[in-house]
Amino acid sequence: MNNYNTVFQTALFFAFAAILFSFLLAFIMTPLARKLALRFGCLDIPDGKRKIHSEPVPYFGGLAILVGFAVSAWLFSFLTTGGVPREITVMLFGAAVLCLVGLWDDLCDIRPKYKFLAQIAVAAFTVYFGGGIEYTTVWGISLDLGAFSFPVTVFWIVLIINAVNLIDGLDGLASGVCAMESFALFATALVMGNPVCAIASAAICGAMLGFLPYNINRATIFMGDAGSMLIGYVMACISVFGLFKAQALFSIVVPALIFALPVMDTVLAFARRIAKGQNPFRADKQHLHHKLIANGFSPSQSVLAIYVAAAVFCIASVLYMYHQVVSVSLCVLDFAYLEALKNDRAFLRRIKDNGAEIYLGTNETGA
Repeated sequence: MNNYNTVFQTALFFAFAAILFSFLLAFIMTPLARKLALRFGCLDIPDGKRKIHSEPVPYFGGLAILVGFAVSAWLFSFLTTGGVPREITVMLFGAAVLCLVGLWDDLCDIRPKYKFLAQIAVAAFTVYFGGGIEYTTVWGISLDLGAFSFPVTVFWIVLIINAVNLIDGLDGLASGVCAMESFALFATALVMGNPVCAIASAAICGAMLGFLPYNINRATIFMGDAGSMLIGYVMACISVFGLFKAQALFSIVVPALIFALPVMDTVLAFARRIAKGQNPFRADKQHLHHKLIANGFSPSQSVLAIYVAAAVFCIASVLYMYHQVVSVSLCVLDFAYLEALKNDRAFLRRIKDNGAEIYLGTNETGA
């Protein structure tokens, strides 16, 4: 027992050190990535339609996040386990490949199908070399996926990659929401006694927190597809290598709750576009953050409102391991909150009338 406590305390120390180290690296690297983007002329130009920022903003934020995550994950996984685990090596390679694909897209605007094929290829590589969701537990029943393990895992990884990519629509939105989700993954990994996943989630969480100060309204740099794809990929890998394989009641429920907000937005977006006979990857203005702005929220208020919803889902995911009734109750309240945000145009006005005004500066016209 004393040996277990010593190992746990060591892993916990290195995990928090990984958060701090990746934060500092990303914080230092982000201005350098911005200068590099300006040198290459890699800017997000406002179009007066979907893009609501008023001035060109440099990309390449994903590079800073990659450096912060990769160095921290490699270093502290080595210090924790005495070597670099296979899962970390696979994650680092896949994240680097997707970051390069994203940089290519940010520079040249490649067709969505090529990005999708790259995501599938990296996901397949991950399953082959790192392992897939071979079994999971649903309501106390252990399920062996057998031959379905490979396609199910590839689908899950690609889903989370695109969920993060599609939620990246306002300053600080994706980086803030994903920082919360990665911290929830970190907490869950600690509870499960999985030091490798704890280090990986701590490293990606710290990297996003280091990038966030430059990305909140008004952003001086965007993460671009390079950042959103690598973040989604890393978090998906952590859930595959850790959470789904837990022999416990919560193994499938916890990751579903952690990623509930971006996954719901993505599934609804794809279903909406397919129902209209459109390309599912075709951009539109029907995402959650677009609806909030249409309902009278400013960009900053929209981000804050979505932060609240994401935080509740993350808290519910951790609580589910101990207090399932409380967790489910929180989720029900969160769904009701989201429906009010999306469909009740008077919701923000009533909040202000009740003296609980959400205020994050002036009612911006750009983000």
